[in-house]
Amino acid sequence: MAIEQVPLVDFRVHETVRVRFNEIDGQNIVFNAHYLVYADIGVTEYFRAIGEGQPGPYFHQYGTDIREVHCEIDYHAPARLDELITIAARISRFGRDNFTLHCGVFRGEERLTDIEISYAHIDLDSGGVTALPGSFIAEVRRFEKRMPVQA
Repeated sequence: MAIEQVPLVDFRVHETVRVRFNEIDGQNIVFNAHYLVYADIGVTEYFRAIGEGQPGPYFHQYGTDIREVHCEIDYHAPARLDELITIAARISRFGRDNFTLHCGVFRGEERLTDIEISYAHIDLDSGGVTALPGSFIAEVRRFEKRMPVQA
């Protein structure tokens, strides 16, 4: 299933990085697995933008945490050594006890990759899934340019 191709301007969080030598493969393009590292940068910067540098401390205030449960990647064009790329992040969907974060990787305005990571919201004591805090959903809705879909 193709990930919605949201324009760069619709992402509130942008982080620019330079492609390093250790990220490229024998074809002289970024090795596919490194896009998940870029997505992790997007997740960190998203939570920094809403007040915490990592999701853990953000959710620990509720006695909860999040766990990645699914990831999809659509590759559109390769990034190459020494290029500046922009990692953009937004929360695209809420469920009762989960959410999806969409990261787009761009070179200028050119879309290179779209990544969606789905997270389950977990109670720290029981380890079971639990409803997302309403205050988190409200904070994200205030922050986002494009409203996340409510499932």
